[in-house]
Amino acid sequence: MSTEPRWPLHPAPREGEALSSWLHRVAACYDMDTPELLKHDLGYDLGHDQVDDLDTSPPASLLLKINQRSGIDLDQLRCMSFAGWIPWLLDSLDDDLPDALRTYALQFSVLLPRSNDRPVPIKYWRAWLPIWPIHRACPLCLKNSADQALLLVWKLPLMLSCPHHGCWLETYHGSPGLFTSWEDPNCTPRPASDTIAAMDRRTWQALTAGYVDLSRRRIHAGVWFRLLRTLIEELITPLSQCYEFAGHIRYVWEQSGQPLRAGQRIWRRFENLALNVQLRTLEVAATAIYLLENRVLQPMGAQASLFVPERRTEFTNGLPAAAREAAEIARWDDAITVINDAIADARHNPDTARFLYTLAACGYPRNPESVERLLGYFDELEIPREFLPLNLPLPPFAGLR
Repeated sequence: MSTEPRWPLHPAPREGEALSSWLHRVAACYDMDTPELLKHDLGYDLGHDQVDDLDTSPPASLLLKINQRSGIDLDQLRCMSFAGWIPWLLDSLDDDLPDALRTYALQFSVLLPRSNDRPVPIKYWRAWLPIWPIHRACPLCLKNSADQALLLVWKLPLMLSCPHHGCWLETYHGSPGLFTSWEDPNCTPRPASDTIAAMDRRTWQALTAGYVDLSRRRIHAGVWFRLLRTLIEELITPLSQCYEFAGHIRYVWEQSGQPLRAGQRIWRRFENLALNVQLRTLEVAATAIYLLENRVLQPMGAQASLFVPERRTEFTNGLPAAAREAAEIARWDDAITVINDAIADARHNPDTARFLYTLAACGYPRNPESVERLLGYFDELEIPREFLPLNLPLPPFAGLR
């Protein structure tokens, strides 16, 4: 059996680097471009427009030849293309699987309760893979013109910032595996917000470590990608299909400062949206995660609790049990004193009376019998009815605290 001679020069692949990018850097060592390297050294005649296929599903025979030329492990070479991210990031590269979107993006639920009656397309869809090429990169990662490695994840609408430098990914001109110039000639690193950086660090952790540490527990990388895609699907769902839970969706978009559903009037697959719409939606997803982790949102999704930190129950202030019980009784006594003072003030202060009435009405049934019963309680406390509003206040917006 003959063995292929090793390349005398070949840089080591960077973590997460795309196969096309690495082959371009190898070819540059010999003053060649990637198609020339593939044709004259590896026996594959690919045009410039086919180089992008290397990052999707390169032929196994080509990977074997590269393995023989470089000595790099085959598994590592496979993971430099999207085919190597199956089944973690993707279920399949086949875009004609029945019920693919429902299986991937609707098996979980975060902001909305899980629903099986929402209309979804069943054909021509692959998770995260955009229909138009994306050219984005970190300005600091590409600062060294002699060593510009392009990461595979930059080709997807999956991250907004660089996990190493915390700055926004910027659009550049180039071809697969090759950076030419920035779209903005005056491109400078822009720091991403803490909310965005936190989400992107988790995505990078999923890609490199195979798991993600959430507030409540560690989850598998495959769960993280599907959770994130589920959250995005919920955010772009028309409000008419969210029913009584539409308030959660509207609130998250408002808090992010973006127009509702990024200005989209009808539902489109996230992967088919324009790049600027995809990036806006990712930014809103980061905001939603922040709101969940800070207990601002209390949605009905089955997996929403994964983002909520567990309450600390083992904490103690070090006091003996009897002293702790006495301290708890004292706090309760203080609360009763405050309530009694508020009731006394409400008997002659309309503002305090309206506040107590609004507080008591939270979660109260909205029917005449219940309203009259509530007013009766205030009569017993000798709080004048003329101090109280005519109608019960609406419940808290979107279930917020």
